[in-house]
Amino acid sequence: MLEEKLQPVLSRLREKQMEKKDSYEIVKGWFQDHEENLAESLADIAFVCELPHQERGLLTYPVVGNWVLQEMGQFSPQRGKQTQVYPLLRRLVVEHRFNNHHTGSLYDKPEEYNRMWDELNGLMLSAPEDSMPLHKLMKEIRTRAGQTIHDLPRKNTYTVDLGHGLMSPFDSFAFLTFYFGATVEVGQAKPMDLTIMVVDDQHPEEWYRRMTAVGFKEPDGQGAFYDCESALKALENGHYDVILTDLELGEGKMSGIEFVERAYKLQKRRGIKPRISVFSYNDQKLEEAEKRVGTWSKGYVFNQVNYNNKATFTAARFRLEVGYTLEQPDS
Repeated sequence: MLEEKLQPVLSRLREKQMEKKDSYEIVKGWFQDHEENLAESLADIAFVCELPHQERGLLTYPVVGNWVLQEMGQFSPQRGKQTQVYPLLRRLVVEHRFNNHHTGSLYDKPEEYNRMWDELNGLMLSAPEDSMPLHKLMKEIRTRAGQTIHDLPRKNTYTVDLGHGLMSPFDSFAFLTFYFGATVEVGQAKPMDLTIMVVDDQHPEEWYRRMTAVGFKEPDGQGAFYDCESALKALENGHYDVILTDLELGEGKMSGIEFVERAYKLQKRRGIKPRISVFSYNDQKLEEAEKRVGTWSKGYVFNQVNYNNKATFTAARFRLEVGYTLEQPDS
């Protein structure tokens, strides 16, 4: 029974009052040594829905993740890129047990996690036919779980409903291949015929590599820039279809938002549809950018504030957003 198998970690959590970060480290350490399935059935897993809020928030995703890992074990990678995609997908499932909406603020490697996620999407998009069975596998695991959870008897001892308590975690594990699936479904799995420019004062080459890995086209010239001044010169002389810029480029340098406004006008003047976005670690700066340019550039400049914090930003999601503009008429 799950309750019995969780007793060692539950006992440690209940020994004394402790900060949530300390409790999280106990759970993470314990589950790093226990990737095997700990439940006999999905009805057994429903035990976590009876736990107090903090314990439930720490234990649900690791328990569900272990179940997902077990179900993934039924798949045997056999062809092409499957032998690369499958182990990387498993690594993401392993990490997602500790990086989710309950514990994301406690997870100490969000950017590494998202780099891995982009790597997964890049691999899958490079071989869609090989990768589609893995996308279907994750959806099937989620569907089987959903059908079972729907049929489980309701109990008055549950501290949260089964939908939020179990179905949402299963949904989020299936979501790991969502961007790949959505990109394929809209018929855009092939590399995009859109050149990309990235402006960032710290790691432009890394962001640029992530963009090209998920299918953006390399320009004839430079693609990564440390400041807006040099990027604007390149934009005047070269051809770039998509621009992604940081908002704060260093003291004395042109700001990202000023660059957006100038780049927008330049692209319009040259007859190139402006596809421009900003990203930043600073949500307040992102919101200011949204207010400043989000009205006059609606439909052309991306400012998805909730998505564009660099700590959680992924090239795969950005590619999908850019893909939607291919269906919009030029004006």
